[in-house]
Amino acid sequence: MDNEFQIKENGFAEIKKTMILRAIPVVVLAAGTGLAISHFNSNGQSSDVNVLPFVIPIIIGAVAFGLFKGINRQKGLFESYRLIINENEIIREQLNTQRISIPHNEIKSIIRNPKGILTIIGNSTTEIIGIPSQIKNPEKLEQLLTQIHPITESDKKPLIEKYRIVFILIVLAMMVSVYISNNKMIVGISGAILILFLGYSFYEVRRNKNIDKKTKNGMWLLIFVLFSVIGTMYLKLTGKI
Repeated sequence: MDNEFQIKENGFAEIKKTMILRAIPVVVLAAGTGLAISHFNSNGQSSDVNVLPFVIPIIIGAVAFGLFKGINRQKGLFESYRLIINENEIIREQLNTQRISIPHNEIKSIIRNPKGILTIIGNSTTEIIGIPSQIKNPEKLEQLLTQIHPITESDKKPLIEKYRIVFILIVLAMMVSVYISNNKMIVGISGAILILFLGYSFYEVRRNKNIDKKTKNGMWLLIFVLFSVIGTMYLKLTGKI
């Protein structure tokens, strides 16, 4: 017999504010970095500064529109979440997202964090099912999961999540160094770190079964960024610019 669990009514409302608050600093930092690179690469000419009163409102409008569209898309994804538990396996299904199926005998651990989020970990790093705390009938769900595998409590976060802002600041600093600095050593070291980080991010997102297809497809834009970084490094390290 299959036991199916879905997100409770208005469950997305509980995480919407957190998502917006987490997204805004990242977008602002990225936009600010882009403006800084553009300004310094133009040698700080006054004509560029005069354009800012027109450019900044456009950027703010684009950011607001992008956040609105992004949040609505995440809402659709979140509310389509389905968890199915049967006699043999645990299945997670979600709109435009790869299906995950973990047989009972391949479950390594089931972890619950202080926020009530459950994580089921299978035999590989790609076989991970996250269960939001906004799931319906959490008591019944935990009862079923306990019969399959003990649930352990943990407040540990992945390193990339724990120091998310730090990693973002490092990436943006490397980007600024590559595009603004004329010091070959700084450009070389910053560019190498940036290429490794962007390449690793592309690989991890593409293989992650918990990320939707649109986000994965959007990661191909990262290839253009990589080519831009590599091209800028080549020109600066060879003294052509």
